[in-house]
Amino acid sequence: MVVDKTLYDVLNVEPNASQETISKAVKRKSLEHHPDRGGSHEMMQQVNAAKEILTDPEKREIYDRYGLKGMQSRMEREDFQFPGFHNDIFDIFNLFNRGSNHQNTAQTNEGDDIKHVLQVSLEELYSGSTRVAVIERNIVCNNCTGSGSRNGISRECTNCHGTGVETSMQRIGPFVQQIRRECLMCDGTGNIIDSKNQCKACFGKKIVREEKIIEVNIVPGSRNSEIIRYPGEAHQIPNGIPGTLYIILKQAPHEIFTRKDNDLLMNMDINLTECLCGFQRLIELLDGHQILIDHPPGKPILPDSYRCLKGHGMPNRHTHSHGDLIIQFDVKFPDENHFHLTDNQRQQLESILPPKKRVQLNSTDRYERPEMVKCDMTRENFQNDHQEEDEDHDSDQHPESVRCQQQ
Repeated sequence: MVVDKTLYDVLNVEPNASQETISKAVKRKSLEHHPDRGGSHEMMQQVNAAKEILTDPEKREIYDRYGLKGMQSRMEREDFQFPGFHNDIFDIFNLFNRGSNHQNTAQTNEGDDIKHVLQVSLEELYSGSTRVAVIERNIVCNNCTGSGSRNGISRECTNCHGTGVETSMQRIGPFVQQIRRECLMCDGTGNIIDSKNQCKACFGKKIVREEKIIEVNIVPGSRNSEIIRYPGEAHQIPNGIPGTLYIILKQAPHEIFTRKDNDLLMNMDINLTECLCGFQRLIELLDGHQILIDHPPGKPILPDSYRCLKGHGMPNRHTHSHGDLIIQFDVKFPDENHFHLTDNQRQQLESILPPKKRVQLNSTDRYERPEMVKCDMTRENFQNDHQEEDEDHDSDQHPESVRCQQQ
């Protein structure tokens, strides 16, 4: 059951329509409302919005469950991020919130929104912070209170007759195309102010530029790409309501930790002695306090294995708990050029470690004994090369073979 039929109504299809039916409706409505064919630019935007959501099964399922208003409410009030939807989803919310439907009703007089990206550190997302963002925006001129003139008097534009839109006809072959655009003479305002009567502060533009300082409160556990909404703090227009400011948190890469949801991931290098005989490490967490890793001897850690420290990850502001800290271990073996054992040391190691596999050789047979040399190959490269070889099996191109070092 769907809770919102707005996008289905734009395409004139039923909520249970198949993907094929929706795709055909998108093509039909795109031709009907294309501005080059005399259609409405606003309706074309709505068709594109319906196409973006309804032709994607994952996005369509989310829309059917919550609807546009439900999605907007949850994203703004609960700071929830729906998978697959990016920051431009708020453009779709605004498109349908400004009083427009598929019958081309008038838009609400509202200033443009502003999207501002704020670079933050992982430490700030962990512990919370208060930052300052400097926003450049348009505000209504205080000198003329948005009239653009000294005495508040203007006259109707003779080019668009006060509509703010001018219409022209253009012939393309046998067709005549009607083009509607913002009036160039009055800049879409519908009225003209005589040059001698223009406001000295805004020069008749009715708005001036301003730098606005916004205090941004980053709560502990905030996420990368999270959006903080400030209604009424964006661009202003005369006789209208200001737009909305959207602060988008952008996390800078961290040199130690990588975040995955509420968990933190890090790499730790240990040598072979530490792997076999135990080790200690101090880890400084994102809030500055240190924890001690004390791994006991006799419990070897395999290369490229993982260990988890429960409750030492990112805070979750909804559950008031913490995620986990996951450590990936890389065991560093001794350098073959600088590692030497005496016979006594080797015998001691062999007595401690698991026994070597013994090969039974036939004394009457002769065996070739090639020398092993270092090879510049990793597991990932090996797998990628073999995958490419499978894909190109029937072609004339083959991946380059592995190159071994020359002695």
